[in-house]
Amino acid sequence: MKIQANAKAKAFLISLLLAGCQYAAAYAQTPANYCEPPTEVKDAVKKILTPITTNDELLFKQRQELISETLQKLQKQFPNDFSIRRRVFNERRYAFNADVDALISEFTALAEKNPNDPAAALFRAQLQVGRKTKDSIAQLEKLAQQSPDFPWTYLELAQIYSYPAFRDAAKMNDNLKLFMAKCPNSTQAISMLSRSGDQTLMRETAERLRARIADSAELDDLQQWSSLWSLEFKLRPLPEHAQLRQQVAEDVKQLRAKNLGTKEWLQEIIEGYRHANDKEGRRWAEDELLRLFPKSASARRMQRTRWDEANPRPKPNDSPEKKQAYYQALAQVTGEWLKQWPDDWGIWNSRYYAMEQLEKSSNAEVQAAAEGMLAALAKNEGAVYALPPFTVSVARTYAKRGMATERIPELIQQGIAEVEKREAARGGARSDIYPPEDSIGDNLSYVRWYSWPVLAEAHAKLKQPEKAREVLSVMVAALKAEKPDEKAKSSAKSSYTSHQVTYWETVGKVSEAESRKLDALTAYQTAMAFRPKKAATAGEEKKDELADNARRLWKELGGTDDGWQAYLARNEASRSASEATESTWDTRNQPLPDFTLADLQGKTWKLADLKGKTTFINLWATWCGPCIQELPYVQKLHEQMKDRKDVLILTLNIDEELGLVEPFMKDNKYNFTVLPAQSYATNLGVYSIPRNWVVSVDGVLQLEGIGYGGEGDEWLKKVAGMIEKVKSGGEVKK
Repeated sequence: MKIQANAKAKAFLISLLLAGCQYAAAYAQTPANYCEPPTEVKDAVKKILTPITTNDELLFKQRQELISETLQKLQKQFPNDFSIRRRVFNERRYAFNADVDALISEFTALAEKNPNDPAAALFRAQLQVGRKTKDSIAQLEKLAQQSPDFPWTYLELAQIYSYPAFRDAAKMNDNLKLFMAKCPNSTQAISMLSRSGDQTLMRETAERLRARIADSAELDDLQQWSSLWSLEFKLRPLPEHAQLRQQVAEDVKQLRAKNLGTKEWLQEIIEGYRHANDKEGRRWAEDELLRLFPKSASARRMQRTRWDEANPRPKPNDSPEKKQAYYQALAQVTGEWLKQWPDDWGIWNSRYYAMEQLEKSSNAEVQAAAEGMLAALAKNEGAVYALPPFTVSVARTYAKRGMATERIPELIQQGIAEVEKREAARGGARSDIYPPEDSIGDNLSYVRWYSWPVLAEAHAKLKQPEKAREVLSVMVAALKAEKPDEKAKSSAKSSYTSHQVTYWETVGKVSEAESRKLDALTAYQTAMAFRPKKAATAGEEKKDELADNARRLWKELGGTDDGWQAYLARNEASRSASEATESTWDTRNQPLPDFTLADLQGKTWKLADLKGKTTFINLWATWCGPCIQELPYVQKLHEQMKDRKDVLILTLNIDEELGLVEPFMKDNKYNFTVLPAQSYATNLGVYSIPRNWVVSVDGVLQLEGIGYGGEGDEWLKKVAGMIEKVKSGGEVKK
């Protein structure tokens, strides 16, 4: 049964669907119409589809159902129009529960039945990307020969050649040029153009785009201002950005003068003020959006953003009292918000987080928040996908608090099944657009190892020993399958060690739940023996549950403090030196390609400037949450190393919106060196951040660390150790 929208809104949207029937049916598709649909199609889309796609007051599932219904009607009216066919295909391809295998069969049959239909051939090839991308490339190259006037072949090839495993900057740019030559006014390739680094193509596109949208009030044109500003900031030297902000301010002034009064109009004005770094103007536009569209998702997000700015999340070193005050305030405000937006999963998620962290919250309050969040997610099916799934996170909370144990197996199985379904939909294997040696995409293994310990312990507590042992057997089999060889990356070895610790700690918890205390103690001690030294000592205020459980059982079984200290001493002595300094950083031994990049002050940097120094490089962006958490420690590292003659600290920024970087640095009072380097990083296959490199004196990337684990000052110690290791010529080469 479909979720019902507000009655008036539903009736209005149905009337829009019916209104579409007045438009004429099919017409002959021409090459010109491949780039831009004809007027009658644009009018139909504007009249009956756009009001639905821009209505963010609907639940995600409601809106997607209405979009699907509307697209089906439009396809019946205009069966030969490529723009409608493409939207229908993408809507099906990216649907929450898409059966990609079935789609591949369907569009393979369609392409074979209609060998002269370039759209069918394109859709078939697109479905193979990530599964059999080489086959997709071959199909697209054949299509380019058969239908050279069909532009979308070139855009898809350009996209493929931007992926890490198939990265080829020359081929990407060549195909972008072919697409833009055939569709010079298209905005579909702007994001890729911005990353290409092709100054000529970017400049030509920016000039055409400005001429097109300058005097337009059309929604599609209005929403391109942000893209234009992004391009223009990349085209201008950094010292000229202040002047460009004045131009953006003038653009915003003209936009305001249009006085359109729409949500989309205000959103572009807000973006313009962001690029112009005009906080007062931005506040005005936000206030207007809140006043005119108080029930919109945009207003909801804005209220939350403002609250977050006024109530920053506590830092790890803040006092317990300050942390508890924050969680109490968050619990109170989310309670108020939910009266206005009872189905907003994000607000429920924040409330659940607050209740989970509040020391005085009862189990009933935590469960009410958790189940409320899960109910809101069910109503918003497809709106968000998290790893680990929310059901698994809730199950871990229940296990931690010793509550609702009977719910845990169901929640865990639901979460694992969700990930299994998604992995199966994309072919049941890691996407081939990433290099084979990278572990990215192994979502199912991550979720299973995150879930199995909770599931096994729950079965034991529910007096289901056979099911608990079944989970332990699965964990043993997984350990055997993933055991790395000597040539494996250090991240794979570290992951395997972590899983060994998880397995033995789980054995201990199951044994303890079954009242086998001696078995539990032995299992806990085995887990501690496998655990690297850094894991046992990092983070003074983090509770060491494994060690606490082992020591508690030791005492319960008659052990003394002296005996426990003797055990710890023996355990430490048995660790090898390599285990004591184990790191998840990987060796690369990759010479960096040359570059010419200007920093925010306009100084030009080249690879030669790194020679003779050990260089630490951090890759980041203003939109990256983990990067924002890591950057204060990058600043501390910069301050520690700024007087060193033998060490250099640099950062590479990969923001799409380059104009936002300098204001971000000023707002946060950072003064480390920033080199805007999106194209350079992309050409090196960087597809995830934050990322840290340590480069030797001869310009060779020796060590790479990916991600930020929230270690804080421990991160500083680790990075300093990596720098000294490379500087001293330590064993970092493969």
